[in-house]
Amino acid sequence: MINSIKSVLLDNSFVTRLLKGDDPLHQNVVNYYEHFLNNGVVMYLSTIVVSEYSVADDPINLLSLKTFRLLEFDYQDAKLSGELYKALKDNNEARNSIERKVIINDLKLFAQIQARGIESFIQKMLRRFLKCLPL
Repeated sequence: MINSIKSVLLDNSFVTRLLKGDDPLHQNVVNYYEHFLNNGVVMYLSTIVVSEYSVADDPINLLSLKTFRLLEFDYQDAKLSGELYKALKDNNEARNSIERKVIINDLKLFAQIQARGIESFIQKMLRRFLKCLPL
């Protein structure tokens, strides 16, 4: 399945591990990154992820790789993320079925994926998170 994807939105956990050589998952992330590069997979990086990344490191270190297409969070993304949050805000069972609480930024990223027709998303907690999304 990974060989057939043409586009992916990268989460902060992915890009942080990409640049953090001492992370236990660093080599795994590097392997995915190289696969994406070698197979023409368009790698999108949301400005939301850039803001998260900025908490721990200067985003110029990330953007200097020049392999990502930046996505700005726009009106359509905002509208769709609000609809996703509305569907989940009163569903405590779904929100508590994952190891961490649903975070607003994650919903914003999923809205960008849906609004732009991005085929895939890479995030450490994805499998658990997808179970509670009303897509």
